[in-house]
Amino acid sequence: MLTTFAKIRVVRYEDGPEGADVAWFFDDSKHSKAEFDARVAAASAATANFTDVPLTAEQWFARDLPQPDLLMGHVLSTTTRAIQHANTGLGKTNFAMALFGHIGAGKDFLHWKCPRPRLALYIDGEMSRQLYRDRIADVVRRLGAPPAGTYFFNKEDVEDFAPLNTPEGKAAVWKLIEEVERRSEQKLDAICFDSIMALLLGDMKEEDAWRDTLPLVKALTKRQTGQLWVHHTGHDTSRGYGTKTREWQLDTVMHLDEVKRLDTDVSFTLKFPKARERRPENRADFLDINIALVNDQWQCAVATELKGKIKGLALKFLNALHDAAANSIVTRIGGYPTATLEDWRQQCINHGLLDPEKADAQRALFSKYKGQLIEHNWIACSPELAWILP
Repeated sequence: MLTTFAKIRVVRYEDGPEGADVAWFFDDSKHSKAEFDARVAAASAATANFTDVPLTAEQWFARDLPQPDLLMGHVLSTTTRAIQHANTGLGKTNFAMALFGHIGAGKDFLHWKCPRPRLALYIDGEMSRQLYRDRIADVVRRLGAPPAGTYFFNKEDVEDFAPLNTPEGKAAVWKLIEEVERRSEQKLDAICFDSIMALLLGDMKEEDAWRDTLPLVKALTKRQTGQLWVHHTGHDTSRGYGTKTREWQLDTVMHLDEVKRLDTDVSFTLKFPKARERRPENRADFLDINIALVNDQWQCAVATELKGKIKGLALKFLNALHDAAANSIVTRIGGYPTATLEDWRQQCINHGLLDPEKADAQRALFSKYKGQLIEHNWIACSPELAWILP
């Protein structure tokens, strides 16, 4: 007796053999399930036209591609797809709301630079309206004024607000974005979804719910609206709950680990397990940092590992940075001694480490020892500054 029924879809492969029994074709070609699914999808799709698609290195170099439009440091831009996950009660919503409040206000947050005020939307799917209003009040108080560019939406305010992995949910998000843009008379630059568990329908351990959300994710990127998706961890607090495939098409993964402190309940280390936009010149924006909410203000310090001993010229370059920082008037990064790269370079000349008459050699030597000190976590650098780690 049959106890289970299965749906069968018959697809003809253009490169497959003719005949009644073609099972050997699949066995010999060693197709995986992913390849099989891709072929099924391609069988009913129109043939793509690759005639004018850039393929050579020269064609890629000839393209006029804009630089990322930064929202907060290099961590968030208008094309970033980011996810932030942490254990329940750690402060991830407090942190995400503060981040979006600063984006809307055009203010620097922690050690990240905010170029200018932007239009940002925060969608909450978890809190009651009263608690959400209290959290908004916290953001405003810590900023000193309401963030003019940040809009806050609570799911309770629209009856039967549909899950975002349904056609109705996607349509609701687009209508909400349209209303925010109508009121502000600006284009939306950033959107935060808090949280995946509250705004999607289905089993988060499986791929289906997120797969059905991807059209929304990709459409937001296409219109250049940066995204932050807030998510929970499970029993394994070192990673986001459920399928790992969720992170495959994202640019940035932000993970929060609790750090116990007696003077606050909101204290954690922020790490970046994945950061596609990380480069040597913006590495400082993606360093592990300890973040805490103390005396109603956000503060951070670079979280560093144990350092190995340095000696020789590397030590002399570090000493030159100490001298540059001691005489510097620039704002300290994370409370640590900081100097401009130009002031540091000048101190290296004063110490006899660099020859100002040999520009190319000077540049190469400075870059070499700066890189060594960064690699061993003695210093961190931005494109213009260097600071000494504890």
